[in-house]
Amino acid sequence: MRRSLLFFFFVALLNVSAFAAKDDNDFPLVIHVTAVHMEQGQSGVSGSGSTDSNGNYSSSVSGGGSYTWKLYTSHIDGDNNTYALSTPRSHPRGGEAVAAATVIGTMGWGALFASARNSELTIGDYRGHWNKNGTLEIQLHDPKGKLIHQTFTVQSEDMTPPPPATPPAGTMSNLTVESNVKGADIEVDGAFVGNTPSTVAVTQGQHTITVKMKGYTDWSRAMSVAGSGVHLNAELEPKP
Repeated sequence: MRRSLLFFFFVALLNVSAFAAKDDNDFPLVIHVTAVHMEQGQSGVSGSGSTDSNGNYSSSVSGGGSYTWKLYTSHIDGDNNTYALSTPRSHPRGGEAVAAATVIGTMGWGALFASARNSELTIGDYRGHWNKNGTLEIQLHDPKGKLIHQTFTVQSEDMTPPPPATPPAGTMSNLTVESNVKGADIEVDGAFVGNTPSTVAVTQGQHTITVKMKGYTDWSRAMSVAGSGVHLNAELEPKP
């Protein structure tokens, strides 16, 4: 009786762990799958041999077949890394904890190793959380539309440089341009904005400023415009 109670207590604990994470609060990460790559693997080869009472030797070899699996390129909000994720081709039917608790109790210990094919991700957005062992638990829908969660292994991790900071839209700074030859054309990013000497308003950020005058070599500078503004003095040189 005591042994039976311990067994059912063990079953209850495993079922609680299996279903503990269900809502969005349990999956706080927003995961973006941006690419799906098909990969090919080779299963291991194993063999055995034996000799019967008549001295006849026989052997058998298994494995060695090829299989395909998918690699998912993923990004996580607030994380500058790019992750390549994969998952085993199958998992214990109903999830590890469910298999250990329910399957053993209803079908016997041999059914523990029954497996089901894993669901696959597509390009899109998902929710998830990190497991203590470094794997990523992702919430998704199975082929029948049921909301499930599945474990994915990080195959590689690359640091993605953060994008350069950009000023808020509409933030302006003054650009003052003078030249040793008055009346030269001023261009900002290829667009004419006036003649030297002039002060023009430009959006803060990276710009290419060019000063042109017929008979002179073009003067050009690539620079970041920010703060109260920038003052440039272009020295134009006569063409040879």
